Amino acid sequence: MKKIIALAAVVAIVATFSISTVGKKLPSVGYVLVGPKNDGGWSMRHHQGFQSLTKHGYKVSMVEMVPEADSKKIFRKLARKNDIVFATSFGYMDHMLKVAEKDQDTIFMHATGYKGNDTNMDNYVCHSFQARYLTGIAAGMLTKTNKIGVVGSHPIPEIIRNINALTIGAQSVNPDIEVNIVWINSWFDPPKDMDAAKALLDAENDILFTTTDSPSVVTLAQQVWKTDGKEVWSMGNDAPMGNNGPDRYITGMMFNWNVLYKEIVDQLAAGKLKMGQRWNWGLKENCVGLSPWGKNVPGEVVNKVETIKMNWINDDLDEWYPFSQGITKQNGSTIKAGVIKRPELETMDFFVKGVSSPFPLFK
Repeated sequence: MKKIIALAAVVAIVATFSISTVGKKLPSVGYVLVGPKNDGGWSMRHHQGFQSLTKHGYKVSMVEMVPEADSKKIFRKLARKNDIVFATSFGYMDHMLKVAEKDQDTIFMHATGYKGNDTNMDNYVCHSFQARYLTGIAAGMLTKTNKIGVVGSHPIPEIIRNINALTIGAQSVNPDIEVNIVWINSWFDPPKDMDAAKALLDAENDILFTTTDSPSVVTLAQQVWKTDGKEVWSMGNDAPMGNNGPDRYITGMMFNWNVLYKEIVDQLAAGKLKMGQRWNWGLKENCVGLSPWGKNVPGEVVNKVETIKMNWINDDLDEWYPFSQGITKQNGSTIKAGVIKRPELETMDFFVKGVSSPFPLFK
């Protein structure tokens, strides 16, 4: 009987990841960034989120600009001196899983992916597609050419669903919308980013988006407005970018990772963190939002978008909206309402109707 009780106790400890330091000291946190911590977008917002933990007594350590192919050795290094390690790029997923399988004494958390295990690796995501849908509404209301240009980073499911959400949002107020994409296959390459933005501008796209970590589209929109009086609008990505082009900035999808990171490490500190939660936070939890509105955006645009945002926060729109309402693919086929949820979003491999660019091959 004693052996059975002892075994049950061990299982309970493993299930909740109650590390030996719980109750004595706060767990230490390591994190890996794919770009520079000051990139102005994705990596910067993660970095800010982790650094906010220090205000609550947590110790954090970081390695930045880690190529996805070289990440395993960095995960191992951080695991040796931290209780929990976070990976902040989709391409880290398989590498982290291999390290987690061998290092069972550390907890691993992967952003935007879908693989984990029952012992020490989970994944998390903030629903950026919700905010992308909202920005699409603003774009659809402001465009005069009915063409929206997107600088694409990597054609992974997260980026694909964001472009689709943007398109659906724009079409909800302007059915003639056409979305065009130039891929640069990089998260952070400002020169390539600028070249892609210029190509989109030359093709008469008067709303410029980016899914990279550079504010090049914002800078370009400001430049052509100042020099040529060209009426082009821009939107930021992941972080506030309006300072790079205040006259022609609309808004942008913005992450607030600090709220999610604190919840995860607080659960670990309390001995209550369980694997398999697969964190899904969005507008309601303030994990994503909109960056401050540009000073020249018409009030009717701001009011419409903010009203829909509040509907989401108040649960008038479901978690998987707009995909939950049914969609028409780029090829004309349809998916019925209620079919698309998290598993389908995590593996999304098609464009919706309204995206003019061909679907790229996954790399």
